[in-house]
Amino acid sequence: MIGRNSSTLTCLSLSLACIVLPDARAQPFPSKPLEVVVHVNPGGGADLFARYVVDVINREKLLPQPMAVVNKAGGAHAVAANYVASRRGDPYTILTISHSSFLVVPAVSGLDLGLDKFVPLALFGLDPHSVTVKADAPYNTAKDLLEAAKRAPKSIIAGVGTIGATSHMVGTLLERQAGVKFNYIGLKGGGEAVLGVLGGHYQVCFENVSEVLDQVQAKKLRLLGVSTEKRLPNLPDVPTLKEQGYAVVLGLGRGFLAPVGISKDAEATLEGAFEKAYRSREWKEYATRNAFEDVFLKGPEFERWLKEQQPRLVQFTRDVGLAKQK
Repeated sequence: MIGRNSSTLTCLSLSLACIVLPDARAQPFPSKPLEVVVHVNPGGGADLFARYVVDVINREKLLPQPMAVVNKAGGAHAVAANYVASRRGDPYTILTISHSSFLVVPAVSGLDLGLDKFVPLALFGLDPHSVTVKADAPYNTAKDLLEAAKRAPKSIIAGVGTIGATSHMVGTLLERQAGVKFNYIGLKGGGEAVLGVLGGHYQVCFENVSEVLDQVQAKKLRLLGVSTEKRLPNLPDVPTLKEQGYAVVLGLGRGFLAPVGISKDAEATLEGAFEKAYRSREWKEYATRNAFEDVFLKGPEFERWLKEQQPRLVQFTRDVGLAKQK
């Protein structure tokens, strides 16, 4: 009797395995469209970056399912990061980050949105900052702008995509080194800052070169300097801030994270797709055209880089009063 029951159970188990296994194999990752969440409104640097990478992945079919960009602006990453973090274990929801504002969100907002809530996937490069004014502004150099700011403290209105982010840090470093004060207006993304300068609402912005380049080439905006060690190859006539006497060398890391808890297979698949996109001819052309500094990190290397960057950025938010001093 026991032998017969054992044999029956074995057959039943094998039958169930035959039913379950093909079903599991029919659902490889990804088996449905993926959502790439951006923390700024359409038109900002992070949005343009994400849409280009997603377009490369979709066009080259680097994943068997399409990606779509979704904008969730607000709170300097807080809204987007909270949305993605709440989807623990879901590899179909990916967060686009601008490293500075993402890393200071916990200190500024008090929300539990630290790195432990995310899996770093890929860093695509450093997007350098600029000192940008309207084309008809009475400034030809960064020194001209800073001397005007010194003559009339807080008379120069600076539009800042995200208060506490690297664009704000560029302005603050210039203030400290030149002994001036700007009047900052915090916005919901770099795109708004650029439009504000175009419209004459602000005299200057410190947003990424990639965000202002089209308007510079159209001769509607003028670059007074860039925050790189050396002049950019595609902007050889624009001096660095460093060569103008201001020690401001700073770039914004742009990349992608997933919520913690995703499978190792899904993590490897996403990392692989992003790396292929980075190595594509289309990305290289975009990075060169938009003056990205060439850096690629994935997985643990990207995570280590973020952890190294965080202390300085968090201290900056404390220095400017956005987060409490410890």
